[in-house]
This record gives sequence, structure tokens and C-alpha cells, in this order.
Amino acid sequence: MASPPLLLLAGLRCSGKTTLGAAVAARLGVAFQDLDTLVLARLEARSVTEAWQVHGEAGWRQAEAEALAAHITSGTSGVLSLGGGTPTAPGAAACIRSAQAMGHATLALLDPGEDELARRLHAGRGDRPKLGADAAEEVARLRAGRLPLYRSMADALIDTRLPESDCVTRLAELLSRGRWPWPSTPASESPRVRSRRGP
Repeated sequence: MASPPLLLLAGLRCSGKTTLGAAVAARLGVAFQDLDTLVLARLEARSVTEAWQVHGEAGWRQAEAEALAAHITSGTSGVLSLGGGTPTAPGAAACIRSAQAMGHATLALLDPGEDELARRLHAGRGDRPKLGADAAEEVARLRAGRLPLYRSMADALIDTRLPESDCVTRLAELLSRGRWPWPSTPASESPRVRSRRGP
């Protein structure tokens, strides 16, 4: 019997990738990895802030793409939480799409919406560089620049305004079955997302 695919969690910073990734991995008894941790080890840096200061964004993105490719090609299963900008790293989107096409990976897009993301980012940035004048401006810019790509890659959308237990249940189903079992539209067709572009 084939093992379930690697579950990739994508989304902007503060969307819940690390928290939900660890929770669903614990529920299913599978491995969990945070890609940021793998990148820090590759760059021999103690924090994301330090890595950006020493290597710049370009250096971080290159190491991010390399760490992602190494993890995917290793055949490791379980759950991998991507960085907020991972799919924009050079070659990362192609690597993910190739793994999806071969049935080796499935990608869930986590998105609590613009207002909630701004609230979370304002409440606690953590070890992350500042990419905008304020939280609302940063979130609006990142959503406009990144979400079209993320939606085009997503096998499922998780609205992380839902209770954590509901999100974990949906992710567990997705990982166990390798497909989206819930009666909702895929991320690229989400009514909530589509409503931001008009009727």
C-alpha cells in the first residue's frame, strides 16, 4: 500500500502553518518539519532575522528552494510547513508542482483572510523581518503579490478562522486520503476569495 503524500502547508506568515502542521502531525503520528528550521540549518544561522541580515532575501530564497527540493526528493512523508514566501523562491513552485503531479505531495493553502492576518501580524511578528510600513499594508501587499500563485497550486483551502480542531480534522483527512474530501470548492474557486474580486 502506497504511503500518503507529503502534506505541504502554504500561506502567508501568521496563517497558522506551524501550529496546525505540528497538531495534525501529532494527531496522525507522522513527522513534522518546519522549512524555516531546515533553511536555518543550511545557512548556519540562529534566527530568520540573522539569516536575512547576513544573506539577504535572495540568499534566503535560494537556500529555501534548495532545502525544499532536498526534503521532497528524499521521499520523506508527513507534514512540511512552508515559509510565507516559499513558493516565490526560484524553482520552488516547479518543484512543488512536479511532486503534486507524481502524487508525492499535496498542498493546502491556509488563509484566515486579510483582516485577521493583519491582526495576528500586529499582535506578534516573532522572528520575521518587517516587509511593510505596518501590518495592514504588509498583508495587503503580500496577498496581492502572492495569493494568485498560491491559489493556482493549492489542492485545498483551509480557512484558519475556523477553530483549530476543525482545521486539524480537515488537514488530517487531506493527508490520510491524499485528496480533498470536504464539500467545498478548491482554493482557486473559493467564494470568499472570489468575492474580493467582485461578483
